[in-house]
Amino acid sequence: MDKKKMITVLAAAIAVLASGCASAPAASTPAPTYAQNEPRSQTAIASEEAKQTADPARVLDWANRGLGEDASPAWLLPAIRGNFRVFKQDWQIRDDKVLKVGVSRAPALNAAQVIADVQYAARLANQLKQAVVTKAAITLGDDDQFTVVNDAATKTTVSIAGQERLTDFWQLNETVDKNGRTVTAYNYYVVYACDPDVWSKLVAKYLLDVTGNLQDQRAKQTIAAMFNEIDAETRYEREKSELEFAAEIRARQAALQSPVSPVDQRAAYRSGDPAKIAAAVTTAADTDYIAALAALAGIE
Repeated sequence: MDKKKMITVLAAAIAVLASGCASAPAASTPAPTYAQNEPRSQTAIASEEAKQTADPARVLDWANRGLGEDASPAWLLPAIRGNFRVFKQDWQIRDDKVLKVGVSRAPALNAAQVIADVQYAARLANQLKQAVVTKAAITLGDDDQFTVVNDAATKTTVSIAGQERLTDFWQLNETVDKNGRTVTAYNYYVVYACDPDVWSKLVAKYLLDVTGNLQDQRAKQTIAAMFNEIDAETRYEREKSELEFAAEIRARQAALQSPVSPVDQRAAYRSGDPAKIAAAVTTAADTDYIAALAALAGIE
């Protein structure tokens, strides 16, 4: 497949997807309700402990505290780990909706909110990059081809047009740094939703932009052929167990201290180990994001 034909195929796919896409309808965000016989989650238990201990609690304050909201609502940690069932039930969201969470951390609440929304697109691009580069590491036999694809995927951005901001939640957390100093910061979480065809359009545009940054024809063809796999793989999150989630966070924390070298990145992507892959995709720009995840999971 020559360059013009390949680009034409992807452009046509995007056009078809765009023709069937409509802006996601506005959704109300009613206060969540919980069944009285619903099992107590770890996050709910942590919330009660935070309320009882007060200062100096790890969670000092949180959204809607005065209205009786939990310090960590039942949907939050499961959603961060890829399970949106509780959220969809509480907010009456259709099962086929694609939900994603933006995460940020900052010393001031308004700054955390701005960062969460601004960096949301970057988080989506990071997820797509991870999926593309992981497959490229296995499919492409040449290290130089892999490096070029890795660089192209890193430079490619995404647009969140057609996605709807559903709700948000924040926590004021207190931690102790490595020098023994007490540090407080706001962790901010924002949930976005889109229809499946909107997500497919986003994936198609991302792959088109990646191939536009490639010169090697074989690499172009390989990336172009990934659309169905990447679309299906990234549309809905895979739920991570508590151990898997903790392992990924710790691997990311280690990568911040000692980044995975370019030489070792391909081996990490090819390993199939989520923790190693998470470490390989981690950069210094992820520092606050990882700190927010660690605080929510209770990891030092």
